[in-house]
Amino acid sequence: MSQGLFDQIQSAITNFDEGLLARLTDRVIAEGINPVEAIENGFTAGIKRIGDLFESGEIFLPELMQAGRMVKESVTRLEAMVPRGSMKKKGKVLMGTVEGDIHDIGKDLVITMLTSRELEVVDIGVDCPASKFVDRALEEGVDLIGASALLTMTVPELKKIIQELERRGLRDRFGFMVGGAAVTADLAREIGADGYGADLKEAVDVAMALLEAKKGGK
Repeated sequence: MSQGLFDQIQSAITNFDEGLLARLTDRVIAEGINPVEAIENGFTAGIKRIGDLFESGEIFLPELMQAGRMVKESVTRLEAMVPRGSMKKKGKVLMGTVEGDIHDIGKDLVITMLTSRELEVVDIGVDCPASKFVDRALEEGVDLIGASALLTMTVPELKKIIQELERRGLRDRFGFMVGGAAVTADLAREIGADGYGADLKEAVDVAMALLEAKKGGK
């Protein structure tokens, strides 16, 4: 019975119909539909379609950003109804922009694509000090930390995250990858990051590879 509603949710996402998606989200809540089922079979399936369309070149960054924002707004409402730990995901990633940098477009695009790969993503926002990355990684029990730096002056903050992990004896507990306009592959290697994404597709591919390697190492 609910599958018809889930199909409508997917269609609203792929048609970028924000008003319809909001109304369908209201229906999920009003009809007492299992929010986990709605998220997984409606919203996650819809954003996966968007990710596939982006990777095939059928839609572009503005559409990807619009879909990501729409889905994030609806899913945030539904997640408040979900008992902690009841959603099954392939992995959990923490994403944030380093201290001194308030840019979030690149970070948000990576989050949208990771979500389409059935990963749970914790977004800690922008202007985040190293301690916040580590504190929230511990609190949320993530597998991978992703840090973005778009301003050259904020690049040293990436190294501070690794130093904070080492100071607490946690360096081997989390995978750590970096990205952003100010970051290069050489810099990532220099600071000791586990991975680096030069663009959106590479960032997602590297994140998936790191998660798979971590899973295989358990």
